[in-house]
Amino acid sequence: MRPGAPAALVGVIAACLVVLPRASRAGTVVGKLELPPAPERAPVIARGFVDRVENPFAEIKKPAVAPYLAVVLERVEVAGHDSKAEAPAQVSWDLVGESFARPVVAVPVGAEVVIKNQTKVARTIAAAEDPKLITGPLNPTGTKSFRAAQPAIYTIADKDAPHLHGKIIVVASAHVASVDDNGRFEMTEVPEGSYKLRVFYYDPSAEAHGQRSDWLPVAADVAVPPRSKASRTEVNIKLPALVAAAGKQ
Repeated sequence: MRPGAPAALVGVIAACLVVLPRASRAGTVVGKLELPPAPERAPVIARGFVDRVENPFAEIKKPAVAPYLAVVLERVEVAGHDSKAEAPAQVSWDLVGESFARPVVAVPVGAEVVIKNQTKVARTIAAAEDPKLITGPLNPTGTKSFRAAQPAIYTIADKDAPHLHGKIIVVASAHVASVDDNGRFEMTEVPEGSYKLRVFYYDPSAEAHGQRSDWLPVAADVAVPPRSKASRTEVNIKLPALVAAAGKQ
């Protein structure tokens, strides 16, 4: 062994001992939302050539609720504790057909949001809350991007495509997740500590009647232990009934 090698090896081992405890303090949060039935259809806004009638042969399938939900885990601040979490460098959001691949997406502050047009049609999308956020045409296979600098809710749409709407929820947390059709979600690399889990619901029918989508009036306290004690933390939330736009105040 060449001179100096043992000292170098000791240095590498010491460095590993410094880094490993930090990694061991992160865990995984898995959960399940008890999904409510989809709300009833809202009343007709503009009447067509014929009145709307129910299908006499089969019940019209109600829309799925899960794609319109986003889950966020917010750190409960503790005095003297550094709760800063690293946000992903980039979050992708695809435009497919006449809609976005996901109607709502949660994005941590600091991440770059990249919207890619997977269709063969050029679009002119914009954020209703900030017209300067996205400018110019979005060509086929092209992208538009912006940096999420602070918490906000953006409604992304194309004025020439009435059904093309989506929500970007920018939050002050690196721990966000979408929900599958069974209401399940998962977040990895969550540092130990106390958190509050919140759920955002995007309601297109309510917004068509001049109302806004917002956070649901539910929350859950989540305590994430060190990974050495438990690698997975489970949480379950029962969501309230989703009221049709006509019934909202």
